[in-house]
Amino acid sequence: MVKYFQDDILVIVNLIRHKINGSEKLNVVQKEISRRQAAVIGIIDEYQGKPVFQKDISRILKIRRSTATSMLQDMEREDLIKRVPVGGDMRLKQLLLTEKSMRFAMLIREEFTMIQETIIRGFSEDEKKQFRNYLERIKENLTE
Repeated sequence: MVKYFQDDILVIVNLIRHKINGSEKLNVVQKEISRRQAAVIGIIDEYQGKPVFQKDISRILKIRRSTATSMLQDMEREDLIKRVPVGGDMRLKQLLLTEKSMRFAMLIREEFTMIQETIIRGFSEDEKKQFRNYLERIKENLTE
């Protein structure tokens, strides 16, 4: 008999959602910015100095370019990001965090690091690598 993982997946998704929703730090962040804005800040922060562009945000968040344009314009108006031209091409603009968004980035990073450590507690290094591979494959399967 084939065992389906539906119940396990639902339980894990709900447990992770409860961890995120129960986070005091993330609740403070969400009072000032949207989840999607927090995701953009997290992405730029995660790249740690590597250039991030609008096309990267569209690709990672699986959103249309027009949606990304609108969201990034709002974030720029709210002083959460800066767009800086790269080289001589005024159309190509790197996304940078502002001082304001760096504070949010720190809170987001700290909290997600803690959540991640909770999830993988007790895993060996090999199990962590294997888990990472499984997550990548799941992402690929879900985005086909």
